[in-house]
Amino acid sequence: MRYLHHLIRTAVATAALAAVLAPAAASADLRATAFGGATRINETNKGTFGAAVTFGGLLGIEFDASRISLGGLENLNVANIDVEANVTTYMGNLVLRTPVGPVQPYASAGVGVVKVTGSVDLPFLGNIVSASAQDVAWNVGGGVYLFPSENIGLRADLRRFQTGDVSWDDIAGLGDLPLPKFDFWRATAGLTIKF
Repeated sequence: MRYLHHLIRTAVATAALAAVLAPAAASADLRATAFGGATRINETNKGTFGAAVTFGGLLGIEFDASRISLGGLENLNVANIDVEANVTTYMGNLVLRTPVGPVQPYASAGVGVVKVTGSVDLPFLGNIVSASAQDVAWNVGGGVYLFPSENIGLRADLRRFQTGDVSWDDIAGLGDLPLPKFDFWRATAGLTIKF
């Protein structure tokens, strides 16, 4: 009898898992989202905006790009160097979501590039160069799509981004300047169009 109960529970769990993981051709779609929000970086909140394109059903692929205006970075732990900077993220993610219904929660994770651009000022020399740096980064997060109509919806999203140590690319005569490791949270809301 105990074996029969175990067998029934296993069969029900397997059937439920198969129903959730079964591909649904009708639920595979293309989504474009424009978003804005805030990024918590260096103990302060900074404005951010961007866009994402997602394709798939239960398991999808997403390409996400965003820009964060950092303003001045006076505390880089590099003596007497001031940097006016922006951070741009380019990410490729896997997205696992509920593919049907008006409320579709999702989780995402992926890798990409975080690029820092800005100008470098040195004492007595002023602005000596505009430069950029980039490093491989990862992100993880999730959110929810709300679709009050079939093709127009809203997306709320929260993600954490992290890089290794970023180093400056090809600054003539200065070599590599150390920059801090970036570890930040991004919270956004946006308008989604489903095709």
